[in-house]
This record gives sequence, C-alpha cells and structure tokens, in this order.
Amino acid sequence: MAETTEKTTASVSAEESVNALRIKYLQADIIWKVVSLLVFVATGVYVVLVFKKVINLTLWGNSLVVLLLLVAIFVCVYMLPHFLKMGSKHKAYSSKYKEAFLKPTLEEAFSKGEYNETEKISTRDLTRNSMIKKAKSAVANDCISGVYKKIPFLRYDLALRYGKKKAGSDCVMIVAQIKTRLKSEVQIIGNDFKIGGMDYEQPESFCKILSSNEKFDSKFSVYAKDQDDGQKFLRDSLATKIAKFKAGGPIALFFDKDEVSLIIRRNKDAMEAPVYKKVQKSRAVKEANDEVEIIKEWIEVLEDCI
Repeated sequence: MAETTEKTTASVSAEESVNALRIKYLQADIIWKVVSLLVFVATGVYVVLVFKKVINLTLWGNSLVVLLLLVAIFVCVYMLPHFLKMGSKHKAYSSKYKEAFLKPTLEEAFSKGEYNETEKISTRDLTRNSMIKKAKSAVANDCISGVYKKIPFLRYDLALRYGKKKAGSDCVMIVAQIKTRLKSEVQIIGNDFKIGGMDYEQPESFCKILSSNEKFDSKFSVYAKDQDDGQKFLRDSLATKIAKFKAGGPIALFFDKDEVSLIIRRNKDAMEAPVYKKVQKSRAVKEANDEVEIIKEWIEVLEDCI
C-alpha cells in the first residue's frame, strides 16, 4: 500500500514539474502570438486607411510609418522568439516530457531497449533505402532500438523534404535486421501512399508483379528487381498478413537480403509533448505503448512470413 502511494505521489510530482515547464513555454508562445497579431492588424489597418485616403501623410511621413511597421514585423518574426527564449524553453519542456514519461515505457517494452530523443542517424544509413535517396534532406528523432522475438530493430520519426518547394513528409520508419530469402530488393507500396505530396512512382529497372491475393493487389503495388525472385518471395501468407496489418497510416515496405524497412506516413510527428493541453502521464504512456504495439505487430508479421 505504501509503495503504491509513493508511486502515485512520484507520478503526480513528475506531471507537476513537466507542466510547469509547459506553462513557461506556453506563456512565451502566447506573448509572441498576441504581439505579432497586433502588429499585423495595425499594418493591415494602416494600409486600408491609406488606400481609402483617411490618412494623408507626406511622402516622408508615410515612408517613416511603413519603415516602422516593417521593422516591427521583422522583430516579431525573427527577434521576439529569441528574446522570449522560446527555443530553449520548448527544448527543456520536450526533453523533460520524454525523459519522464516516454523513455521508461519504451525501454522496458523490449530486450536491450533504448530510447534517444535526438539520435544522430548517419546519412549512409538513411539513404540505403531507395525511397530516401530521392529526398533533399532527412532528419530523424525519437529513436527506439531494441530486440523483439530475437529480431533487432531501429525505429525513428523521420522528416523528409523533397524538391525546391520544400514539400515534406512526416514518417515513422522501422528497420528490422532480418535475413530474407531475397537476392535483390522488393518494394510493396500502399496505393494510398504519397511522399512529398506526390504519388510513388515505379522505380526504374523494377518490374511490377501481382500476388494470388485479390484483396492485397487492390491495396498495394509490388515492384521487384528480379521478377522470378519477387514472385517466389510474395507468398499468399505474406500478402495476407500485410493486407491485415494496421499501422495508423499509409505504408511502404522495402525488403532486401539483410533488412526490411517499413515507412508509415503520418500527418504529424509522433510522441510530441502537448502545448495547449495539460500533461497527463497516462496519456503519454498510452501514446508510447501505441508505438510499441506497432513495432511488435510488424515484427510478428515478419516472423510469421519470412
């Protein structure tokens, strides 16, 4: 009984300390947004009044007001966030949130489990995947590594940027170190999977293959470097498991000799600290457990089908 009380007290204390950091960042965020809104409204009102000739200043007077408004906009956009220390406050809050609630849950879920908020993944590791090679930039965070059912894996949030217009995509990527029966790469792409705002295109030198599972073929396109190799690999049991797998977003799969990569498209970064909602340990732990379940279910697909 005493032990339970101590755990509850510690949990409440952790929530309070994390919420205190959240409020500090939230206050800075509100100040920045209110001041910026006032400046932009004042600029808009001035432009309207000048256009309707309600204000008739001299050329010099008009130029001075415009200059002051431009300076105010510059200060709001670039200098005020720095003055309010928004970056450092958000970093302190986010790190404390993940250290207090996410890290223990994620590390306890797996053998050799390890969580790193800002794990640096080498460009070589990222660009090994043929899809990532097309990206202009790739940034990874919230990395989970571990072993499940004797299969080592690495999972991380991935922000990809494509093209000059900076079209981007937020993804989750899970790389499992597992020996397959393949001699060359096979790609299985969900028909609803888009990356950088674009449909995924059939890669050069790959051929499209079909399975014996109509439901699977209606949901996915399969590309293989070697048609015979890919056809032998794509057994009905694998197709059925993938068709039933729920990842919480459109998926793309990359099978190679020594590893399998799963990319899940998301509308937003996973496991991020809430800003406008009060922090609750139960909600944070549930979010972490949801990510754990996706990893486990995916590896179980691989264990059963490869």
